[in-house]
Amino acid sequence: MKRLGFPLAFAASAVLLAFHVAQGQSALTVVRAVGPPNDGYKAVYYGVKSGIFKKYGLDVQTSIVASGAAAAAALSGGAADIAYTNILTLVQAHTHNVPMTFVAPGNLQLTGKSQTDILVLADSPIKSGKDLIGKTLGSASLRDINAAASLAWIDKTGGDSKTLKVVEVPASAGTAFLEEHRADAVTLNEPAVSLAVATGKVRILAAPYDAVGTGMTAGFAAMEPYVAANRDAMERFAKAMHEASLYTNAHPADTVDLVAAYSGVAPDVVAKSVRFMDAEYLEPRYLQPMIDLCARYQLIDKDFPAADVISLVAVKPPR
Repeated sequence: MKRLGFPLAFAASAVLLAFHVAQGQSALTVVRAVGPPNDGYKAVYYGVKSGIFKKYGLDVQTSIVASGAAAAAALSGGAADIAYTNILTLVQAHTHNVPMTFVAPGNLQLTGKSQTDILVLADSPIKSGKDLIGKTLGSASLRDINAAASLAWIDKTGGDSKTLKVVEVPASAGTAFLEEHRADAVTLNEPAVSLAVATGKVRILAAPYDAVGTGMTAGFAAMEPYVAANRDAMERFAKAMHEASLYTNAHPADTVDLVAAYSGVAPDVVAKSVRFMDAEYLEPRYLQPMIDLCARYQLIDKDFPAADVISLVAVKPPR
């Protein structure tokens, strides 16, 4: 048989390579992920950038929304497959029989190393919860988990949470709300906290989660019917997130530019902020304190076991 000439052989090889590349690309399962522009969402972006998701056969397409509540709304409305959302949004969905479940863990609030703070004006006389009686508290979403933690801190330091008005404050507008006296205190996540403090116009009043204890305040959620129909892909997503989170937890400096790019916060501010730390596993001991907090402040109708909102596809801790 006549041998192919070099140009023809090269062309044939290129076509074959293109076929295999296209075949490999088409084998990737598309997963649409949404989340707010805070440090807690970085493992998804790192998973995309590093190729971890592709290694697990996934094409994860990321997008940014205003808050964890907005992410959950996109999820329940079918505009996303995965949402990085706060625990309150998910447990409220659960108590209203909305089939939403955590498939991978997110931010773990650690006592003494808070990524969430209550801010007041630099010259504000407010020093404790007692000074906030009858005042206005701002938070990213109305009566969200950060607001609940803030109310717990206020009650623990002599205040009365029942007297407070809670208003919605976008992360980027925290300083403005204080300056314009639309709020007496605002609760923000990093890197928005460091960005606000850097202006010199505000100061940190307290770390609200110190009143609650260690717990997971956010995670990656999906709708249960979607998980059931895409169980293999969701198991791969959970494993990929576990791998990505282990890396980002151990190498915060490597994600500074990544967080700056999607959050709009300057890299030097991100670098100086208290970075978010993901829980390694979805464990009830991290979720239960937060569920109890939500029940205590009547953000949900009743308490329930944390295991009820942990998906079977979640990566299990070693025994």
